[in-house]
Amino acid sequence: MKHIIYIVMILGALFLAACAPEPVEVTRVVEVEKSVEVTREVEVTREVEVEKSVEVTRTVEIEVEVTREIEVTRLVEVEVEVTAVPTETPTPAPTNTPAPSQSNPPPTEAPSASVEEELLQAMTAARNNMQSYGGLIDAALRTGVISCQDVVDTYDRVAFAPTFDVSTASGEAQYAYGAYRASIDTFTNGARDMTENCREFLDNPQSGGGIGRQQWGLARQEVNTAVDTIHPGIQSLGGE
Repeated sequence: MKHIIYIVMILGALFLAACAPEPVEVTRVVEVEKSVEVTREVEVTREVEVEKSVEVTRTVEIEVEVTREIEVTRLVEVEVEVTAVPTETPTPAPTNTPAPSQSNPPPTEAPSASVEEELLQAMTAARNNMQSYGGLIDAALRTGVISCQDVVDTYDRVAFAPTFDVSTASGEAQYAYGAYRASIDTFTNGARDMTENCREFLDNPQSGGGIGRQQWGLARQEVNTAVDTIHPGIQSLGGE
């Protein structure tokens, strides 16, 4: 009997299941409010006007008058008149001849100067004469005349300056002597034409010749060269 009831119940359940409607899936949209925090990096460029003290350097051209003393050496073409100055021959004054002494002391020998000392004296004299010759030219450019006698005498004092044997002397003396002779050669070669012009005028004053720029310009230039050559030699011997 129980088996029959179970069977009936199972059949009833199947019947109900067959007659029941199919399940339907329903989709429904529901709006839900939700707060969402969003973090975003944004680069912002902003121009800001700022007051700032700025030092401005500006180049301004200004005319300024400057007064400066300068030494100017220039050669000016001047025709120098050759003027021979007459030389006076001095009359020697009478001298008293002393009577011979009864007992004359024996002569004493003066100490002989060294080659360096004699050379230094000769070099200093030669340099001074060279400078004097240049001074005659400078004066002639200012006055327009020159003393031919002074020109010839000064030239000859340099041309006939003494010579020395320095083969056994010190190295400084040999160097100085080389500068000494080189400067004399420079001077005599440079001033020869001008000096010979003066010699001819002294021999024949009626010639009335002039000394042109070609002669005195070369002479003045070589005087400077000769002085520059001899000066270091003088200093090597202790001179000035």
